[in-house]
Amino acid sequence: MSTQLLIHLPTEVARRFREAIPARQRSGFICKLLEENLPDTDQQMYELGLKADAFDRAHPEELTDLDATLMDGLDPNESFDAAKLAALCQK
Repeated sequence: MSTQLLIHLPTEVARRFREAIPARQRSGFICKLLEENLPDTDQQMYELGLKADAFDRAHPEELTDLDATLMDGLDPNESFDAAKLAALCQK
């Protein structure tokens, strides 16, 4: 599946592009350029996850504080009840 985009290029760049790249190869050329140059968000998220994990390991007291608030007002022995959770969120 593909999507058509309208882009604006300076006249001189568009002229050079048309001269250098055959008509039926232009989309592929632009696609390749974008794939090579756009940031890889999956890689960025992975790196952020590694940083967060390293922070958690270096600051275990922060994680303990978070654990204490995660179950605040909830019974760990009780099954999940969406209505009860919604009611707790209203408080």
